[in-house]
Amino acid sequence: MKGKTIFITGGNDGIGLATARLFSRKGANVAIVGRRTEVNQRARSEIESEGGKCIALTADITKEKDVMNAVAETFNRFGGLHYAFNNAGSDNIPKPLPDQTEEYYYAVSDVNFKGVWLCMKHEIPYILKSGGGSIVNNSSASGHHGIVMLPIYSACKHAVIGLTKSVALEYAKQNIRVNAVCPAATRTRGYSLWAEKDPEMTAAIEAAHPMGRVALPEEVAAAVVYLCRDATFTTGSSLMVDGGFTAQ
Repeated sequence: MKGKTIFITGGNDGIGLATARLFSRKGANVAIVGRRTEVNQRARSEIESEGGKCIALTADITKEKDVMNAVAETFNRFGGLHYAFNNAGSDNIPKPLPDQTEEYYYAVSDVNFKGVWLCMKHEIPYILKSGGGSIVNNSSASGHHGIVMLPIYSACKHAVIGLTKSVALEYAKQNIRVNAVCPAATRTRGYSLWAEKDPEMTAAIEAAHPMGRVALPEEVAAAVVYLCRDATFTTGSSLMVDGGFTAQ
């Protein structure tokens, strides 16, 4: 991966930051994209302290101009774009369907689906200019099953898998592979803070995973590296990183 460049949305924390650090350690240039400038810069400093090459870009992936500018700046700064991890997403508060407003719908769908679509739309021309590469979209185990009182979130994650398959077919002969990772619960900073407040629910969630625990962000990051670098005959797939959760 030396000299290659990866564009990572939501790259300033959790799975995104773990992925940015892993790619950097393998020699890739990293562009971290997120809405929080201060958090972006902190993540960039962390990567640079390990000797990596990183830029931090403040952008809202639900806004096309932001996405367009961030992808272009990444390409211009590093002279190419070879990988993308469309990782940014948002959870939402469970609510009965009749209580879900139109504003609630857009708050969930704009980040979890529209943002992935916009990113691929602007990444692909630059990946083609760079001679091809690989895109990984972050779906979810929820992209394979329903969740009570979270239908919009689950539907968006299903849609990301459909989007992944369709774009994979479109670019299969142009040297761009497109795949998805599908994590179940993952021990991010947000998860850990929540777990401290509700240890009983945390224990139930971990017990629901056949491996008896939730994923580490680094384990999801390793799956992204695999799909980008090693899975050279894999496209249009959705790789489960869920400790057996969806196998039940």
